[in-house]
Amino acid sequence: PMAMGAPTPPEAARAEPILSERAAEATRGPLEALSRMVVKPDIAGSDTLEGLVRELLKPMLRDWLDANLPQVVESMVAKEISRITGRD
Repeated sequence: PMAMGAPTPPEAARAEPILSERAAEATRGPLEALSRMVVKPDIAGSDTLEGLVRELLKPMLRDWLDANLPQVVESMVAKEISRITGRD
């Protein structure tokens, strides 16, 4: 007795690609152009939206810290010294 399995397609149908070479060539260029248009930033660690935002914010955060951190630290240290010494 023969085993019942899935019917096999004729050899010619199996070897025949679904897309002709002409159609493949005609669509290759536009698809490559589309893939180049997809924005992939050249920023390290920006494979995700979170990483991209983090990398884009770094320069702004650095500027803010440069401008404000010394005064913030000085003020907090002065308040803590006043609290410890009882000069509130």
